Amino acid sequence: MANRLYGTIVNVIQGKINAHVQILWKKTPLSVIITRASCEDMHLSAGDNIHVVIKGTDIMLAKSFSGLLSARNQAVGVVRQIIEGDVLSKVVVESQGDMLHAIITNTSLKEMSIQNGDEIMAIVKSTELILSKEA
Repeated sequence: MANRLYGTIVNVIQGKINAHVQILWKKTPLSVIITRASCEDMHLSAGDNIHVVIKGTDIMLAKSFSGLLSARNQAVGVVRQIIEGDVLSKVVVESQGDMLHAIITNTSLKEMSIQNGDEIMAIVKSTELILSKEA
């Protein structure tokens, strides 16, 4: 399942090959790395409204985490639903009024003792977010 968030571009930094797009999703800053060509093709600039798509398998979950990470996108939320499958589980995390659907292994679910109502951090690397702009 893909997650779709809505935000506003606050800054675009163009490099030779890639572009760093900084987005504000409600109160949380998001960092997205895309190709410069994609950035130019979509005519991205500060102030644009943008959809951010995240695959459920690209969301990592952390419980009681403190420390530094190289993954730039971190959102704190509360576990609202857990659906266990044979190998993988879907963990629905509410953050800022939006629902994030993370897909993790059952082993991780059990080892982390994730339960409904737990505070959890959803983490995504900048290179794993996909941008979609209305024409």
